[in-house]
Amino acid sequence: MKKRKSSRPSIATAPHTDSYSDDQPSGRVIGTSSLSGATRKGIDVENLIAIDNGALRIRPLAIPGWGREGMAYGPYTRTNGLAFSIFLVNGHNTSQAGDIADSVPRRLLRWAQGGHKENPMGRFLGWIRSYKRESLVRRINCWVRSSKKYVQIPVIDENLALGFFPNEVPSNPLTEGNAFVVHATGPENGELWVRVGANLLPALKGLQNLQVYYIVILREKGAAYYAASVPNTHGLVAYPNMRPLAIDPFNDDATVYAAVYQSVLGQIGFSVDTRVYGVQVEKIPELTTWYGTAHAGDRLMGNSVLDGSQAEAGGVWRVYEGSYERTEKGLRPTGTGNLAVLYPDAPSGLIHTAIATPAVVPASSLLWRVQDKNNFWSFLMDGDNCQLWIQEDGTWTNVASFSDCYLQPNAVNSAQILDNGKTFSLYLNGKLVFQTEFADKRLQNATGVGLYVPDASSSLYFHSFESHPRSLPIPTTLDLGAPWVAQGSQAIITDDFDGAAGDLTGKTTNTGGKVWRKDIGVGVIELTGSSTAKVRASPQHPNPGRTAYTVSWDNPDFADVQLDITPPGTQRKQGEKGRGGLIFWQDANNYITISTWLDDSYGGASISSFFYLKGFEDLYDAVWTNVGSRVYWGIPYTLRVVFDGMNYMAYVNNEPVLYRTLTDVYPDTRRLDINRIGIVSNWEWGNDTGSVFDNFVAKI
Repeated sequence: MKKRKSSRPSIATAPHTDSYSDDQPSGRVIGTSSLSGATRKGIDVENLIAIDNGALRIRPLAIPGWGREGMAYGPYTRTNGLAFSIFLVNGHNTSQAGDIADSVPRRLLRWAQGGHKENPMGRFLGWIRSYKRESLVRRINCWVRSSKKYVQIPVIDENLALGFFPNEVPSNPLTEGNAFVVHATGPENGELWVRVGANLLPALKGLQNLQVYYIVILREKGAAYYAASVPNTHGLVAYPNMRPLAIDPFNDDATVYAAVYQSVLGQIGFSVDTRVYGVQVEKIPELTTWYGTAHAGDRLMGNSVLDGSQAEAGGVWRVYEGSYERTEKGLRPTGTGNLAVLYPDAPSGLIHTAIATPAVVPASSLLWRVQDKNNFWSFLMDGDNCQLWIQEDGTWTNVASFSDCYLQPNAVNSAQILDNGKTFSLYLNGKLVFQTEFADKRLQNATGVGLYVPDASSSLYFHSFESHPRSLPIPTTLDLGAPWVAQGSQAIITDDFDGAAGDLTGKTTNTGGKVWRKDIGVGVIELTGSSTAKVRASPQHPNPGRTAYTVSWDNPDFADVQLDITPPGTQRKQGEKGRGGLIFWQDANNYITISTWLDDSYGGASISSFFYLKGFEDLYDAVWTNVGSRVYWGIPYTLRVVFDGMNYMAYVNNEPVLYRTLTDVYPDTRRLDINRIGIVSNWEWGNDTGSVFDNFVAKI
């Protein structure tokens, strides 16, 4: 009898690196090999995945859904210290599958008209010679498939999944593996989830559209999750460091694939691509302990008292009150008012412990920011609810109570705290307790972490206690290169828009000796006479289309420009629209704009970038990020954009919110010369009604 060949894939041996230095056309990536010899597995149903300009390109699916588009490497055998590092910019962190909101003919008409008044024949000729992301036929097909008039549209709010999965093509990456998932939140842009047991733990809300490192380090059971980005990114630390975000103590898939999968890209008919700069799968010898990167860790097993015993990492346990006993099942409280603390060398950013409970669940606490026995924070849990307490100078204060989360009886529970020193979040079994994070700096520099149990319990056990620093270096073997960051150091042009009231045209800047002129539009930006400039407009008479004023710029390779903008109005439902921003101009046929979008029609605000290249602008290629309440009516904010002719980064009040390179949008784009810079009142589905500008500064 002929022996059947096994269909089981052969196990791969790390390390595997993929830097995407070999160009590959759309639909031809799966099955090729990286320069390190790793086979690029996965699936590409619509033949969309490509490699160009040193990065993997994942383009929007016409038919959204999981299991249709993604890359995988492996399989690998789960082991302590097996790590997956991936460095990318997600197309849009709030990508969702949904109705395009208007008819396809109307959408096509708006696409043909463009964003501001242009000669129709000139626009047609511009389109003929323009850079094109996709054919018009495909774009219309995508619109049809995003219109509820023609098809039944699936509800998909999770757009990106990456990490370790038990299958090369996960059927639903939301329910398997150790993975990050990006969830669309609308006005707050994206929310970063990580899988803990059967749940998806919300680690970070307000994830902006920036270059991000995602790192998953496996354990024999479970995994640790880390992320990093550029300086001042909301919720993350700056490369070359990484922030620990969560611990999963449950997953035990024996064989895994390192993979990245996309279900949907873009929103309401817009197209935007994900760019992956590199991946690395590596076993890290120094992280093969069960506690990985923790600076305090103890399995809490044994047959001795806890007080005075050495933790596996983090020093010696100090029991201030009561007593604890190590057992083969874990640590058991044996006294009254049981208070045990470890003091690692630095404040902790991620604290986790497993709690094995009996049928009747007693109260127990996870402690952090412990200064001494009379000053610390306490995350108290029992079988009925969770509570947040702080003890200051021996006085207890209840901060919050929550009955929707509680310790499960006869189960192993996962309790963890995520703390960056300014804000903290509490989690139980992968769920966000209190449904919010807390902004509180009290005891932020205290380093102690520990446990507290009011009463003795013969059947309550703690095990696998660990505490990680708020930030730690990315392991060298997982380093895939630095995110793009640049900044100017010398102010060349400044202007506070002083002078008599009147059109901005002809005004000379305060420093730099440059003269303002109008380059686009029929609207007017005028000096107010009070050291500001203002769009001449109102809700009754909006600015008539895109209007831009610029000054000459003598450094074509780089500009770091900022501007204070006060959106018109004071609150929602006044009919006010904010569209103010900045423009970087090569010539009349080549420029980019980065501007505010603030409108009654949506619950948040956006920073949007548009590309007028080779005499044509495709509105639906715009790239934007939702910034929530960072921009609001009547409240000044600083918009800053750094541009080197190819890469650009936009900031709101010095917080980075949007990054792209022009080749992310159009693979064949040439670098622009920055010959002029300036201010713009943009058209973006509506016109500005009176934004105010101040403090224009341009640096090299």
